[in-house]
Amino acid sequence: MSSIDESYHEQQTDNVIIGVCVVGFHHTRGPEVEYWVGENADDHSVLWPNLPFQSLPDGSHSHEEDYSYFTLLYESNDKRRKSTTYFGISCNRQIRATELLYKSADVTRSTVQKSVVVVATRPIFGPIREKLAVVTRAYFLQGNFEDRSIINNLYDNLRQLFQNDVGEADLYNGMTLRELVHRFKWKTLVLFKALILEPRILFFGSNTELLCSSQFSLVSLIPGLIDHLEDSASPTLNSYEMSLKKSTSLKSSDRSSLLAFMGLPLQVFGKGGMFNPYCPLQQLEALTQEETKFYLIGSTNSLLLSQKHKYADILVNVDDNSFEILNPSYEAALQLTHYDRRWIDSITQAVNATWPDDIDRSDSILFSGSEDYIRWQFEDYLMALLASVKYDGFLRKHGGPPPPEALLPEIDGNPATDFNMDWVDKWKDTNNYRIFQSYTDEELFDVVEPRHLSSGGISLEEVQRKVAQQVQNLAPAKETITKTLTTGSQKVSAAFGNFWAEIDNMREKERLRKEAIQAKSKSESPVNEGSPASSISSSSSYSRRSQHITTGATDNSYLSSWTRWAIDKRRALSSSDAKSSSRKSSGSGTMVKSKAGISKYGLDVDPEGVRRFQSKEDGENENKRDSDGEDEDEDNNDHDYLGEYVTVPTDGKTLNPWKTDDDEGETSEIISRVTGAKN
Repeated sequence: MSSIDESYHEQQTDNVIIGVCVVGFHHTRGPEVEYWVGENADDHSVLWPNLPFQSLPDGSHSHEEDYSYFTLLYESNDKRRKSTTYFGISCNRQIRATELLYKSADVTRSTVQKSVVVVATRPIFGPIREKLAVVTRAYFLQGNFEDRSIINNLYDNLRQLFQNDVGEADLYNGMTLRELVHRFKWKTLVLFKALILEPRILFFGSNTELLCSSQFSLVSLIPGLIDHLEDSASPTLNSYEMSLKKSTSLKSSDRSSLLAFMGLPLQVFGKGGMFNPYCPLQQLEALTQEETKFYLIGSTNSLLLSQKHKYADILVNVDDNSFEILNPSYEAALQLTHYDRRWIDSITQAVNATWPDDIDRSDSILFSGSEDYIRWQFEDYLMALLASVKYDGFLRKHGGPPPPEALLPEIDGNPATDFNMDWVDKWKDTNNYRIFQSYTDEELFDVVEPRHLSSGGISLEEVQRKVAQQVQNLAPAKETITKTLTTGSQKVSAAFGNFWAEIDNMREKERLRKEAIQAKSKSESPVNEGSPASSISSSSSYSRRSQHITTGATDNSYLSSWTRWAIDKRRALSSSDAKSSSRKSSGSGTMVKSKAGISKYGLDVDPEGVRRFQSKEDGENENKRDSDGEDEDEDNNDHDYLGEYVTVPTDGKTLNPWKTDDDEGETSEIISRVTGAKN
């Protein structure tokens, strides 16, 4: 059962801190408030029946420490206080039962899970979180949950710290805008424009703190909205519009005056809307009520994913940084234009360029890419968008082109098209557009230029940024390509290596085959060792002439034997007297001294008609090798001289110097056979 510290029951309506409580998980009753200190001590369980479930989210037992942010509807019966929205932040931890110094009767499980909750009238989660984390850890370390003095001290300290009104810096403290842009990149602008269109947006994630802080960061992008969430806890609340007045004056040097004149903040959680960063299953019934038209909620329960079409138009998953448009009517409106994409890419690049390894060090970065930089960029974008929509209405009001003197000379055409006209038309059907149109001047574009921030030519800086971004995007592809090229190069090198190895093997096989054929030819040749043919085949110095020996060993042997016969015949003829008389009887002629050589290719006729017989032998017996085995000069060994004289006929007939009357027929037959062999 919950207990109450009566000393803190005094009502104080002027302080931001409403109360601090302890929520525990009972093994039979589930989550419940065990201790409360502060305002509304008597009726907190009636006012906020879902508070225990919001402070102990689904799946929190799987984390050693986790945080949850949520909204609470305060319905007042006191005329002095109106119904409004309160904000809660909880830090939940768990401890083993064996580590407790004191165990109550309710401790029946091996682990004990509790959370410490702070309830405030303003969403000052950043400053509260730091103190809440320290106190919760100390509360668990003392090992006795019945000693709640540290909880009372936390309440006193927070009330003293925030007894005065908080400023805008306190509200933005703890926001994770940089992380939101770093995680979702260009999709951040899609979510921003989707929020203004008032769809049913469901955030899902396993990390409760990241889930909640992402939603608050998104809401903070609309200037001034984080400080005007008094109607966000219930679709029945509408106090903001009821108290709103149209701005009739403008101080250009006063930012608050400028925002009010521009109709900011856009009340995207007015009547019919709801915002709850963590929505337990016990609150799902409120989402399906007739008065609930649109909302932004978060959940860690995967049961909602199975019924996402029932509860959401747009689903955002913070675990994988993705979003899904479930309602087709929003697809065209949420397409980013070229100018939109160029603008959000520049912001993303600025954030990524200054993104630290430790996100807690983000305070030390320069202005470009900082939290304030992102917020101011979105503020300028939204004011340019509002001015462009007003200018679009001005152009349409005339039913045609307005007179030239009524147009802005520096604006070409309709600037609203740069923001996506489908989005503009869709926005005109929302509740916040109705409020904007009712409480703003028709000629806002005279104060803020109706022009997209990225319209116009592309600067050199943007080109360099795009090139750098493309190079960064290509880094994984470059690594893959390099790896592929390296692998391919290795494969090609191996293939070429194998190819040349095969060529070498083929050459070696061919060499061995030729050697085998030559060896076989030598073994089958009938030429005796020591013959001229044998001498030719064994001499390596005559490789040039050996290439022409194509008739085989048999022809060489035949020619060699015939040459020997011709030499002997010549010697016999030169010594015979009958040879002289035979020459005279055959006709007159002139003896010409000539060196008629024998070529190793057969018979030939020199240009003067002298028939010469050229032997195929490399040399005759008289041209012997030198004693040291070296060959004589090749030019001197090409011919063997058969004699000193040949007959040059004078009657046009060719005389055979070796022919006699007795062997004329035999000699003619031999010469014919030799000539035929040559041909």
